[in-house]
Parts: sequence; structure tokens; C-alpha cells
Amino acid sequence: MGKAEKDYIDRLDAQYKRQSVWTKDYRNKIYRQIGIKGARRILEVGCGTGAITKEIREKSSAQITAIDRDHLVIATAQENITEVEFYRMSVEEMSFRDETFDIVLCNYFFMWLNKPFKSLMEMVRVCKTGGYIVALAEPDYGGWIEHPDFGLGKKHIEGIKKQGADPFIGRKLLSLFESGGLETTLSVVANVWGKERLLEQIKNEWKLVLETEQINDEEYQEIITKEVKTIEDNMRMIFLPIFSAIGKKIKCVQKPSTPP
Repeated sequence: MGKAEKDYIDRLDAQYKRQSVWTKDYRNKIYRQIGIKGARRILEVGCGTGAITKEIREKSSAQITAIDRDHLVIATAQENITEVEFYRMSVEEMSFRDETFDIVLCNYFFMWLNKPFKSLMEMVRVCKTGGYIVALAEPDYGGWIEHPDFGLGKKHIEGIKKQGADPFIGRKLLSLFESGGLETTLSVVANVWGKERLLEQIKNEWKLVLETEQINDEEYQEIITKEVKTIEDNMRMIFLPIFSAIGKKIKCVQKPSTPP
């Protein structure tokens, strides 16, 4: 692996791990709801470098399969996690047989899909009747609130759109899952970022904006100086809703509704 590829993987891995921390406690609640300990076969789609895969492996004795279409992240996950079957594969055309898995899950995944409904229906196909399709966490940047308003939320929305992703996917999960014939429960994690988390994460948040070329290096340094002072004075507030959806596969899914 060359330096450029290693830097790419390191950035992705750091972001995946950051995201996994945000909803860790809530994921544990979801795992209990779907009976992850009693599952025999679990599929994780869009596994990335394996932040969630490793967690699932520690919580379940099931046979675990994980897929991602990026060969670099799959190779990285495979190096770091044992007793998991990893495959380079697109969720839109999975090679698994119908009704293979008890649970099919993903994390921060649907927001990156060009065809979320098509991908969901493939997830439904490979899930057993009575099993679960789960979106563990999907953000909705349309619900971003910050004070003072330094424009971070607006820049995140533009940056996410620029990368071809959907910054408003959270609010769409219910209609997406129900249109796929799933009996769906929607939940939201509604936490305000505390002072400690702000100080830990604010540089990374603005670095994402820098990487989408909406600001330059000088502007990045200026805004970080302003942010740190505001946070240390306990005058900064950021809120971002993160949605999850648990869909139970029922028998009649052969004729799904038109996608939303």
C-alpha cells in the first residue's frame, strides 16, 4: 500500500471510529431489541474498515459476513478482525441466496447510496422472513442547530452534497423502509454536543469542510481559533439528530410500494 492509499485509509478509519462513538450506547439498545445474541447469521453492508464489525463480533457468536465495495477498506478490516467473512461486493447486486441472514445491518450507509431503495430491497431479499434489516445510524443535517452560527452546518450540507451523498437521509428512513414492505420502528438520538466533545471534535468537523475546498488553510486556522475560544467560554452549542430504523421482514414483500 502506497503513502497516498495509506493516508486515505487512515482518514476513513478515523472518521468511522469517530462516528461509532457517537451512538455506541444507543446501538447496544438496538442490539438487544433485535436479539443479536441469538442470531445465527449476520450481514453487515458497507462495513468500511470494520469499526462496527468488530463490535458485532464481540457481542454475538453468530456467523458474521461483512461487505464493502472498496477493496482497500475491506483489506484493512480483514487484517484487523478475525472470525468474520469479508467480501468486496456491491449491496445493489449481492451474490448471497435469498433468506440467508437473520439480521442485515449498516451504519452511516444509506446516506451514501445513489439508489437507496434498490439497495434496501437487496437487503430484504437476503434477510430471512421474521428477521431484521437495521439502519443503526443515519444523520439528518437538515436538523442541525448551532449557536453562535458559524456556518458549520450549512457547509457540511454543501460538502456532503458535493460528495454525492444525501444530508437529509435521516427523515427519509421510515418511508424508505415501509415502502420496502418492512414493519418499521424509527428512533432518533437527540443529544446536544457537550463542551468536552466539542473540544475533541471541532477541529475534525472543520477539517471535513476544508477537505471539500469550501475554505482554505488560513480560514481554517482562523475559525478554529474562534471555535476554541467560544467553546472554552462555554458559549458554543451544536445539535445534530441521528436516526435509526429497525425493519422486520414480514411475509408479503414480493410487491413493494413505489419508492419514496
